[in-house]
Amino acid sequence: MSAEVRPIQGKVLVPTSSHMLRSHGPFQVRRIRPGVALRQPNDPGFGGLGTIDHVKLEPGVVVRMHEHRNDEIISYMRAGNMKHTDSTGRSEVLSSDRLMVMNAGRGFSHEEETVGDQQIEMLQIFVRPNVAELDAWVQFVDLDASERDGKWRLLTGPVGSAAPTTVRQAVYLYDAHLPAGASIDLPKQGGFDRWFYVFNGEAIVGDQVLRKYDALMISDQAATSVTAVQDTDVVVFLVDRKNRFSRTGTMSG
Repeated sequence: MSAEVRPIQGKVLVPTSSHMLRSHGPFQVRRIRPGVALRQPNDPGFGGLGTIDHVKLEPGVVVRMHEHRNDEIISYMRAGNMKHTDSTGRSEVLSSDRLMVMNAGRGFSHEEETVGDQQIEMLQIFVRPNVAELDAWVQFVDLDASERDGKWRLLTGPVGSAAPTTVRQAVYLYDAHLPAGASIDLPKQGGFDRWFYVFNGEAIVGDQVLRKYDALMISDQAATSVTAVQDTDVVVFLVDRKNRFSRTGTMSG
């Protein structure tokens, strides 16, 4: 389908009251529909960025084998270790130093299990592919923490981009760690609106103070800087919302 794009005027806050909170004992999920504040008819997504789950898993949790279709899934971890096992027989341990992207396509199953005695805190990001029923595969990449200290680290981008992992959509993902008092300009690219999120900490964007779980939608033309009030972890997505996307994903649709 083609996106019905409502323009963003400057910066628009994504209200935390729109988050869906689910708690199943040691498994807690804050489900975020990133475009909900745009009030688009029947679609709370942000173009190809469909859904974001801010997840906390306590030690001993196992999420049993389950299938995804037509989701491009980025598993971005900031705390703890998680064992991933998938339908190809591959098994890997993910952490803040190990990123995974599952391009589910026409079908991909996986299981997740906490490893060790530390709570997991992560984002599981569901991107809508350009079209449905593509081939399925999984990507892993080691990350260097120094590359995010006071600067933007590129994690994921469209197929053919310079990003270390790819999705089949016009979406880029960056992260950064800002020490208290540090400032940084948001990455910018013509035609790509921004979706900015505070994972931990507190930051000032323009005249707005943002804390953990707060997000802003920012137009592609707005010149915007971020200043950390305290040590802060942030992520930002660049999304071409005019690009076509499929809404048939298990989670991203």
